[in-house]
Amino acid sequence: MNNMKHGASVKGVFPYGDGADSRLTSSDHEWLLATLARASERAAQSGRAIVASLTWPVAACDPLHIFKAAGLLEMAESFFWEQPSRQFALAGIGAASLIKTSGPTRFTAAATAWRELLQDVVVAAVPGTSANNAGPVLCGGFRFDPISPHTALWEGFPDGLLMLPRILFARSSEGATLTVNTLVAPADDIEYCASVISSALRRLDAAIKSTEISRPREHSTAPERLSIESMLPPPVWMEQVAQAVKMIQRGAYQKVVLARGVSVTRESAPFELEAVLARLRENYPAATIFAQKRGTRCFVGATPERLVHAHDGRLQTMALAGSAPRGTTEEEDRRLGAELLSSAKNKIEHAIVVATIRDALAKLCSEVQVAGEPQLLKLKNIHHLETPITGTLLPGRCVLETLQDLHPTPAVGGFPRLAALNAIRDGERLDRGWYAAPLGWLDASGNGEFVVALRSALIDGNTATLFAGNGIVADSDPESEFVETGWKLQVMLRALGAED
Repeated sequence: MNNMKHGASVKGVFPYGDGADSRLTSSDHEWLLATLARASERAAQSGRAIVASLTWPVAACDPLHIFKAAGLLEMAESFFWEQPSRQFALAGIGAASLIKTSGPTRFTAAATAWRELLQDVVVAAVPGTSANNAGPVLCGGFRFDPISPHTALWEGFPDGLLMLPRILFARSSEGATLTVNTLVAPADDIEYCASVISSALRRLDAAIKSTEISRPREHSTAPERLSIESMLPPPVWMEQVAQAVKMIQRGAYQKVVLARGVSVTRESAPFELEAVLARLRENYPAATIFAQKRGTRCFVGATPERLVHAHDGRLQTMALAGSAPRGTTEEEDRRLGAELLSSAKNKIEHAIVVATIRDALAKLCSEVQVAGEPQLLKLKNIHHLETPITGTLLPGRCVLETLQDLHPTPAVGGFPRLAALNAIRDGERLDRGWYAAPLGWLDASGNGEFVVALRSALIDGNTATLFAGNGIVADSDPESEFVETGWKLQVMLRALGAED
């Protein structure tokens, strides 16, 4: 995944320095001044601030060091994204610009704001930079349901929030890059802008060199003392399931996803975000590991579910619905997987999700392909049914706009969508916030990826709120559904350091 030991300190992270001072090389400084000058000219012509974006190659390092350094520098905004099995990672710190949206049009409003921000953008890359890792990238997420009641739990996480990082580290199989983004106004002094950027890079370099990320196994021998409490008593939640089953049997809707929350408190000290992320990537390398930090609060998780991936006009998504535990032996694991593949209840639930996603993509794509049969997605403690779905995006459409039609899928909302959402609003008694909603990134070329923020928690100091949900259909058993949410909660409980 990377060639740096998690517990090692960082030396020479960015090869632009000339020793302890870590100033930009004269060549890179010239590139920076030229980029800012072009943006200044366009700003003067247009009478508004223009985005200037410069990318250059850097030495590969552990992206968790970048994320931890953001905390040491007390950055109000930071973003982390890693797909270990794909050797892809992003770490963004600080905000050159923030796009905030609200209400049911939060996705399309964000797409419009991004297009406006990209007007006359100046993008430059130092020679030798991988084209796939260059240019401005927007990172962030959205609220599951903007109409449902908002509580203080998710304060600071609006209906839609996308940030253009001041500094973005990107790592892929092609190498690593660093991108600096800044807004240049007509009256700005570009020499001063360049000095501010250089100072920020020096401070970042110093912070990274001082970081140390503990190995996950260093925490495994002494489990944390954690206080765990369901936000809604289990019998009450199971009664919600029973009532939903009755409504389904009466024909109110075919499926509804009911979520529950669990409050976890660490007695000794605040949770260490970097240790949580390190455990997640160690245990779930096939998942997408993510974190969105705002002030003291951080939304973090390891989701198995991709909502949509866009590259050169080609969309990739997946239907993920239907779950079963992993076995303790190879024989038991095969049996449980086979039972999931043949389960009538899970196959019906999965088919609903496949049909809904296929129909949504038909509005956005010139062609849609669906794999013939679901396959098993095997994670550390749970099986899922998965069906890959692909399509060709229509010209002029943006990946953000696809979220308007794809979210929420029946896997996290229900079916029919509106009836299920109304049932959730009326009876769930939980502020989902960003849980089970789209979170991800996109670039200036229209490429990007958004996942469904599952297996997640909102961490604030020594308190974490964990979320898990289940799809309820006509033959759902309340007790079995409650047990299944427990499997899903184990992902974040392990990450927080709890015993199995």
